[in-house]
Amino acid sequence: MTSPTSPNSTSSHRHPHVAEASIHVTQPPERVWAELMHPGARWMLGANIETDFQPGSPITFEGHFFGRQFADKGAVIAVDRPHLLHFTHFSPLAELADVPENYHEIRITLEADATGTVVSVRQENIDTAQHATNSQAHWQDALGTLAHRDGAPARHA
Repeated sequence: MTSPTSPNSTSSHRHPHVAEASIHVTQPPERVWAELMHPGARWMLGANIETDFQPGSPITFEGHFFGRQFADKGAVIAVDRPHLLHFTHFSPLAELADVPENYHEIRITLEADATGTVVSVRQENIDTAQHATNSQAHWQDALGTLAHRDGAPARHA
């Protein structure tokens, strides 16, 4: 089994679809980062996230999604606390081969503004337009969960 540091590193084949989502959180980037990275936070669709956040290290996501248990994996590409988490992601639930070209590349960025933080997610290398649409909706839900932790109504960026 392969756990690449980047889908581009071993293959030129890339899936063409992308999912993007963002939301505003009324907390500074440092507080949002702490919530994002807390192992028990489970903001990402109920997943428990485990990693040491060092480039090249594994990252795992375990939990339940629509009644199905999942254990997704990937590798950390880059970290710039509290502004960027960049990693690869593979989900066996997608029923694709566990090969580098089927790993998503995900960037979560935090950008301070006058009233808090804009949190944005970009997921690349998605195989179909429908999967990209589904991923975008899932990310918006995950970010909505994150934003509601600050006690303010969600406001999409």
